[in-house]
Amino acid sequence: MIVDLPSTTTTDISKRLIALRHSVGAMAMGRVLTLLLVTDEELADTAIEVANDATRQHPARILVLVRANRRGASRLDGQIRVGGDAGASEIVILRLFGEMADHGASVVTPLLLPDSPIVAWWPGEPPADVAASPLGAMARRRITDAGACAKPATQLRRRAKHYEPGDTDLSWTRITRWRGLLAAALDEPPHEPVTSAAVVAEPGEASADLIAGWLAQALDVPVQRVNSAQGTGIVSVRLDRADGPIDLVRADEGLSTLAQPGRPTREVALSIPNAAECLAAELRRLDADEVYAASLTDGLPEVTRRTVGAAKAARAGEVPAGPAELPDSDGPSMSARALQGRKPREDVPSQTRLQEQVDAAVAEAGAGTVRESADPDSLAGAVAAALVSTLEAAVAVRGVAHVALTGGSMGARTVGALAEQDLSSEVWSQVHIWWGDERFVPEGDADRNDQQARDAGLDRLPVPAANVHSAPAGRDEDELGEAAARWASELAIHAPEGARSPQFDVVLLGVGPDAHVASLFPDRPELHETDRGCVPVTDSPKPPPLRLSLTVPAINAAERVWLVVAGADKAVAVRAARATRDDPHLPASWVRGTAETVWWLDRAAAGNDQAAAGNDQAAAGNDQAAAGNDQAAAGNDQAAAGNDQAAAGN
Repeated sequence: MIVDLPSTTTTDISKRLIALRHSVGAMAMGRVLTLLLVTDEELADTAIEVANDATRQHPARILVLVRANRRGASRLDGQIRVGGDAGASEIVILRLFGEMADHGASVVTPLLLPDSPIVAWWPGEPPADVAASPLGAMARRRITDAGACAKPATQLRRRAKHYEPGDTDLSWTRITRWRGLLAAALDEPPHEPVTSAAVVAEPGEASADLIAGWLAQALDVPVQRVNSAQGTGIVSVRLDRADGPIDLVRADEGLSTLAQPGRPTREVALSIPNAAECLAAELRRLDADEVYAASLTDGLPEVTRRTVGAAKAARAGEVPAGPAELPDSDGPSMSARALQGRKPREDVPSQTRLQEQVDAAVAEAGAGTVRESADPDSLAGAVAAALVSTLEAAVAVRGVAHVALTGGSMGARTVGALAEQDLSSEVWSQVHIWWGDERFVPEGDADRNDQQARDAGLDRLPVPAANVHSAPAGRDEDELGEAAARWASELAIHAPEGARSPQFDVVLLGVGPDAHVASLFPDRPELHETDRGCVPVTDSPKPPPLRLSLTVPAINAAERVWLVVAGADKAVAVRAARATRDDPHLPASWVRGTAETVWWLDRAAAGNDQAAAGNDQAAAGNDQAAAGNDQAAAGNDQAAAGNDQAAAGN
């Protein structure tokens, strides 16, 4: 629905908004922030479309200030968009004419929501000092785009000169995957120090300048900025080390090559995110970006700009000449030309044998991989270390990661171990945290999984508050259905198109002695739910009786499902669940990841403590038997001595 309000006032716009909220629904009041878009008329339509797409990924209310014709009388034209025309919330467009165009802050103030954080975005030319501008002063975060300005280098210098916490730039957001891949390459052996670096890109490419500044600040080494031809964008990054360079080179659209000494060249996904994806990524965090600040203010001034072109630098061996050659595959070619004339193999297994092999492979995959630790504490540490590596890789590739935590003692132990892991705040800022299930009790109750996680150290992780998705709280069964609907809505907001829940990189699950997972209990109808991402649970066999739980399809859509189990009382359930699939008596047999299923077990849950105890008992029995034999031998010796004495008396 689109409502046009020509020659209006903010009072009339506010009244119409209230009326629409009553008729359409309070779509704006539950949004986590307000996006304030400031633009000129020529960029307005494109910027509104970008903002609309971004808020579908991260819901926000949008207020658009369009600086229209400054000539003539002052006038305000308004437009309200709700429903299908407004993405995830509502859009209010304010076109300012005449002198009013220079007083946007005064116009927009009556339309702001109380207690709603404000993020300001200038898609075109921003003020020289965005933080000190009237609109920037009211925003917690201020987003610019040096790459969209006429003079990107000048814009970066202004951003550095006037930087204030909360400032950021979409030119920085565009290189998140570049930075992630480079950082991951340096984490791999051999861990030789970087001696110098070079960034090749077209002149005026603001994102390349920020990569160079990031490398100069983070590595404290000389960094060169080498110009390539116009229109080439970012071409390559080289990190020089004593054992040879690391070269990340853009190849075909969306793909690049990563070459480093001692490892085969890899083809990696390196597509540049579009404006909506970049804006959505920035809307996910409200804290200051210290890495961006250091790269802009400290690193960028240290970058050396080469007058030599990229081609000459490549001939001198200072930068890569192009994408590295990928190693040839050892497998046979499967092209139509290669298959022509090839005779069918005679040793192909029969259909029955092939089906047996498939069934065996499916059974093995369904059982999952077992990773065993000595005790619960070492188990929690191993899970936390693996989780950190997984999240870092996910953020490097996709720019975002989703993980569902579990409750119980092992869930708390894992969170505590996670808080001790070394993972940058830059990565944590892109991580979304969920729970596989939750006890429906009031917020802050010690029975809640999210409260147990906070008590264990969750708040020590530098994850933005907006990225921690606790399930709704309450205490009455009458509220449970509505709470499940709210949770389902929150899951759907972050879900890929056509899905009901986020693309979880990892779902952590505990397993009960009855083999239940999340709040999916044996022989219960919730186990068979397929039409929802989450489900309310009443009369739970395990107190408290009211719960919310992810469904089996939501769990099984995860890339990795990790079942984290400790204690001898779980050993029978673990063994039974791993031996079968989709047994309604054993909910743990229903869950599996699309890429991997891992059973993280301590020695007791794996059943090895019992075996060891049995061996000890057997050894003790053998010792007792040996002692009995010794006693019998001693008795025989005494009897023989008695016989000798009798013979002597005779």
